[in-house]
Amino acid sequence: MIKKPHLGRNLSRIRLYYGMKQSTLAKALGISQQAVSKMEQKKTIGDDLLLKISKILNVKLSLFKKLDTELSLHVNNNAYEIEKNSDMGLIIELIKRLREKE
Repeated sequence: MIKKPHLGRNLSRIRLYYGMKQSTLAKALGISQQAVSKMEQKKTIGDDLLLKISKILNVKLSLFKKLDTELSLHVNNNAYEIEKNSDMGLIIELIKRLREKE
């Protein structure tokens, strides 16, 4: 059986990685911060909503659908970061570098 990712948890991890607050994402989506908090606790999130969020965060929709273990986190000075040695960490580092060059 293939394990499905916890989309809310992945959303939270990606949002934190980019340094975006729940309130900022909520404002961009036109919803409350509490609604974002509840969304991040849900295992499933609709593709339409995930697509809107991916555009706001400027990431590919598929990034949210990676398994939780691929988006492993560690705490460093109270800031969450995607592990640099994971595949996802490397992908995100490449994306950040490409953005800096634009």
